[in-house]
Amino acid sequence: MGIKGIYRELGPGTRVSLSKLAADTFEHQNRPFRIAIDIAIWQFQTQAARGGTNPAIRTLFYRLVRLLGTPVQPIFVFDGPNKPVFKRNKRSGRGDGVATAQAKQLIRLFGFAVHDAPGEAEAECALLQKHGIVDAVLSEDVDTIMFGCTKTLRNWSSEGKTSKTPTHVSLYDVHDPKIAEVGLDREGMVLIALMSGGDYLPDGIPGCGVKVAYEAAKAGFGKSICRLKASDASGIKAWRESLTHQLRTNEQGHFRTKHRALIIPEDFPNIEVLRYYTHPVVSPQSTLDAVRQKLERKQTIQLEALREFTRETFDWDYKIGAVKFIRVLGQSLLVHNLSEGATSPHGWVKRISGRRQHFTTDATPELRLAYVPEEVVPIDLSKEVDEVVASGRDGLALNSDDDFGADNDPSGAVDSVRAPKVFDVTKPDLTWVLESVARRFIPDTVRSWEEAAAAKAPRKSPAKKTASAPKPKKSTGMPRGALDGFVRVTKPKPVHDETGRPAELEPGAKASQKPRLKVPPLLRSPPPAKISPSKRRSRGETPSPAEEQSPPPSPSKKKKSLERSATLYWSNESEVDETERAARIRSGSKLPEARGVKAGVVRWSDVSLIDLTGDD
Repeated sequence: MGIKGIYRELGPGTRVSLSKLAADTFEHQNRPFRIAIDIAIWQFQTQAARGGTNPAIRTLFYRLVRLLGTPVQPIFVFDGPNKPVFKRNKRSGRGDGVATAQAKQLIRLFGFAVHDAPGEAEAECALLQKHGIVDAVLSEDVDTIMFGCTKTLRNWSSEGKTSKTPTHVSLYDVHDPKIAEVGLDREGMVLIALMSGGDYLPDGIPGCGVKVAYEAAKAGFGKSICRLKASDASGIKAWRESLTHQLRTNEQGHFRTKHRALIIPEDFPNIEVLRYYTHPVVSPQSTLDAVRQKLERKQTIQLEALREFTRETFDWDYKIGAVKFIRVLGQSLLVHNLSEGATSPHGWVKRISGRRQHFTTDATPELRLAYVPEEVVPIDLSKEVDEVVASGRDGLALNSDDDFGADNDPSGAVDSVRAPKVFDVTKPDLTWVLESVARRFIPDTVRSWEEAAAAKAPRKSPAKKTASAPKPKKSTGMPRGALDGFVRVTKPKPVHDETGRPAELEPGAKASQKPRLKVPPLLRSPPPAKISPSKRRSRGETPSPAEEQSPPPSPSKKKKSLERSATLYWSNESEVDETERAARIRSGSKLPEARGVKAGVVRWSDVSLIDLTGDD
């Protein structure tokens, strides 16, 4: 309905909770939030309902129950006899007379207002909103904006993924900066409907889409055509020629590109269709005053008549049907009675058990109230009869399939099926109510609950004085790190047994508690003293007898350097001949060879033997 694709230009709107809108109105205007509802869209949607008895009217029933549980005051507007004859190339009528009459009956039983428009329901809803009779219009048709509505609600549906209960609406406020940035006003919307197609002229200009029409509307062609009179033929012709020139040349840059192939018909715009948008058939001022007075009066729900309606229409018969009626209406009727300022709200509310800020109300505070369903929905259950169970065989009850299977089961086991919870209308039930509504109509109950909650709250113990930080002590001994230059600190090495494997520790013992294995040094005696150069034998001097008994030196007299460990009382480096060097290496290699180690470099503890000669 309306202009196809226009919401892509307007955007998704502002998603807001209907309860939040109601709470804000209660706080600032001290009355319920009033909305005009285009019932034609609801009737079209309910026709798609399936299942059960009378699914279309049952869908409307549950929507009305949901509205009853929201502190809003709706007025349902129906199409009148003077609406355009053709709509979407189809002859428009009053619809199904029986369905319309049944819907009006159900709406009045809920205590809601009904209004018959003389023409289009969308135009009448927009008129009610412009005159301040209602705060917003709930409709899926964008035509309400073209008829001058400044605040439109659409897509009343659930917001979360876990629930299907409708809670939020998409708000289109022409005063919203996001909508103002789009640059569309009422006249611009009319031009888009004429160029791209609307309810009264679906075809529009051949080949013209919403985007081209939107660019023309932003250029001001909508305002200029709406200011012309229908009798001003020359002015309309000049307007059409100007639009054609700009589309072909894009001289002033209003369009993204030139549209030379777009041909404007000579009879464009259709003056009759233009007047449908600019001068719709609406109610006179006297009727509007009567509607205002109707909304000022409080209308109560007709419980007994509504109970009979559900019995006949939905087959909610017998006592079980009456209990279902109480269960369905209980929570919503409590909220409705509170928001309408009923005479005995304190007797209905038994206690307050909690407070929350939920996403379904856009974090608007709510209080959890306890109530007794049969007190809020006071229908006489004594008039209801119990359902008679079908029986046969001269009064003997027929066995159900489950009973028959259980009797023939030798084990006697029956599949456990969780029975539904039985709703007791005499026991308290819980529901969430807007805190602003509760504070206004049951202030004493709210105050008592707050005082009790404050008394139960644990008192905070007085804050203990924190101890001041200790003053730094004066250093009287050796400065920290004074021995770092003399002592080499290393991490403790793991303890090994004689085989070289990590030794197992006793339970509770630490690695540092066992002594390390002592490794025998390479040399157990200090090395011989060096022979000074002054004591060396000169050439031609005969050796002493002790020197003659020593083994003959090797042919090479070249001295080799040998590094020695300082921990074995060796100097860091000594100069020996090859014979002495070989003897020392052999003696130092015995221990590694005994352990099966064969290598040119042997390391254990802090002793290292390195072959620096390069010989194999």
